[in-house]
Amino acid sequence: MVRSVVSMALMAIMIGVSNVIMEEDRSVNDTRARIEQQVIENDEEEG
Repeated sequence: MVRSVVSMALMAIMIGVSNVIMEEDRSVNDTRARIEQQVIENDEEEG
Protein backbone atom coordinates (compact mmCIF):
# COMPACT_ATOMS: atom_id res chain seq x y z
CA MET A 1 0.00 0.00 0.00
CA VAL A 2 2.70 2.47 1.02
CA ARG A 3 4.87 1.49 -1.95
CA SER A 4 2.06 2.13 -4.45
CA VAL A 5 1.34 5.55 -2.95
CA VAL A 6 5.03 6.49 -3.12
CA SER A 7 5.37 5.27 -6.70
CA MET A 8 2.22 7.19 -7.70
CA ALA A 9 3.65 10.35 -6.13
CA LEU A 10 6.98 9.84 -7.88
CA MET A 11 5.27 9.33 -11.23
CA ALA A 12 3.16 12.45 -10.73
CA ILE A 13 6.27 14.49 -9.90
CA MET A 14 8.16 13.12 -12.92
CA ILE A 15 5.24 13.91 -15.24
CA GLY A 16 5.00 17.42 -13.79
CA VAL A 17 8.73 18.02 -14.25
CA SER A 18 8.70 16.73 -17.82
CA ASN A 19 5.71 18.99 -18.61
CA VAL A 20 7.62 22.00 -17.27
CA ILE A 21 10.67 21.10 -19.38
CA MET A 22 8.50 20.66 -22.49
CA GLU A 23 6.77 24.03 -21.85
CA GLU A 24 10.14 25.78 -21.49
CA ASP A 25 11.42 24.23 -24.72
CA ARG A 26 8.26 25.29 -26.54
CA SER A 27 8.41 28.86 -25.22
CA VAL A 28 12.10 29.17 -26.15
CA ASN A 29 11.35 27.97 -29.68
CA ASP A 30 8.37 30.34 -29.95
CA THR A 31 10.39 33.37 -28.92
CA ARG A 32 13.22 32.42 -31.28
CA ALA A 33 10.75 32.09 -34.18
CA ARG A 34 9.16 35.43 -33.25
CA ILE A 35 12.55 37.18 -33.13
CA GLU A 36 13.50 35.75 -36.54
CA GLN A 37 10.17 36.90 -37.94
CA GLN A 38 10.74 40.44 -36.63
CA VAL A 39 14.23 40.52 -38.19
CA ILE A 40 12.80 39.46 -41.56
CA GLU A 41 10.09 42.15 -41.33
CA ASN A 42 12.70 44.82 -40.48
CA ASP A 43 14.84 43.79 -43.44
CA GLU A 44 11.87 44.11 -45.79
CA GLU A 45 11.04 47.59 -44.48
CA GLU A 46 14.60 48.86 -45.06
CA GLY A 47 14.73 47.51 -48.62
